Amino acid sequence: MAAAADKRLAGRTVAAVACFDSFGKMAMTLLAACRRQGADTTLHLLEINNRALSRRQRLEIRRTDPRTRIEKHRWNEFRQLTRAMAGNVDVLVLGLDGRRSRDALLMLAAEWKETSRRPLLVSAYPGILFRFALEGMLDRSGVDLLCLNSNQDLELYQQGCRALGQDSGNAVVTGLPILWRVPQHQPPPDRPSIVFFEQPSIPVHPLQRHFLCQELKHLAEAWPEHPVIFKPRTSSIESTLHRRHGEMAGVIDRMSETVPNLELSFKPATRLLRHCGCAITVSSTAALEAMAMGVSTRIVGDLGVTETLGNHFFAASGAVAEFASIRSDPFSVTHDPLWLQQQGFQADGADRFVNALQERLAHGLPALPRGGTGPASWGSRSWQRYAVSEGGRRMLSSGGARSSQRKRHQTRNLLRRLRDGLVGFGWLSKLLRER
Repeated sequence: MAAAADKRLAGRTVAAVACFDSFGKMAMTLLAACRRQGADTTLHLLEINNRALSRRQRLEIRRTDPRTRIEKHRWNEFRQLTRAMAGNVDVLVLGLDGRRSRDALLMLAAEWKETSRRPLLVSAYPGILFRFALEGMLDRSGVDLLCLNSNQDLELYQQGCRALGQDSGNAVVTGLPILWRVPQHQPPPDRPSIVFFEQPSIPVHPLQRHFLCQELKHLAEAWPEHPVIFKPRTSSIESTLHRRHGEMAGVIDRMSETVPNLELSFKPATRLLRHCGCAITVSSTAALEAMAMGVSTRIVGDLGVTETLGNHFFAASGAVAEFASIRSDPFSVTHDPLWLQQQGFQADGADRFVNALQERLAHGLPALPRGGTGPASWGSRSWQRYAVSEGGRRMLSSGGARSSQRKRHQTRNLLRRLRDGLVGFGWLSKLLRER
């Protein structure tokens, strides 16, 4: 092991703030890369009202790097927490979704406007970019170092910045951080498992989700000697960034009473993949983890290949398949390794990240935008000043996004949601459809 003096970030202090479990794991991965290079690291988990992380989610984040300190705060303490970082912290990682990244950048500009020394700001992604990709990148464009997953993401970001007359030099391709230290797949056991990885908001319609449950039951019946595992994104009491549909786990649990090899598991994805012979999902980032480990991977194509499902991201991967094909041969590797390297798997990603940090720390940092506005990618100065004066910081930090749907016909909407929530799940759904 290299001596402390030889480590590239020796003497540096690196902190991260994160909301939600996936962003916490990503932030911890970046902190771990810094700690291995000698930095002192701390993760600040920020809890949002009524959306606190569960003990299991916090433990999974801690497992990413047990040697990094974790502190808990509330989101409304962000300004107070970061105010003291100016002059004391060298790097601050923003493990936040796009809207909160905007909000954080506006608050930091206000808190640090009087200081001559501020932390270098970093943002990265916890998963693949398949919806609102450019919008999400531009939300984060005010940071000093924007870590992107692939050259395609970088090209899109550069195009957007050019159109707005903004420099795109803050972006670097580091690959998807969760793949930096993915273990190489060991030879599978005699009876490898088949694992389906759920997502919180995909697919959208309950009938689609019920179809997936039925197909997993048929798959388990076709391979009775192999465990067929359903991995829920979260339990019913845990929160995620996106809207969560929780009934699939309940349906699978009931099906498992008559199909012995069909089961639920809340173990971390990486642990399940160690004993996995086939990983199945609609469009989860877990598919990239499986491919990086050399596990046979299948992207469900029965529902089509669309932006709504997110599986269009995998269209050229060689892994898209219908369940009929999966049942006939789940264990043969079909994905294209070159595609994987182009879409997020960078073996030297951690080194690219640390190198980019060193370079920016050595050259000094520009002042953050003044006057309560953000980078040009958020809109013209005229628009931003108008947005802040007429709508406040929240108007600008949200990008002006607000649902156009008004609260009308509340009783009718309640019945519609009840009906949609029960479609395909028993006799009550049939009763409601007939009315």
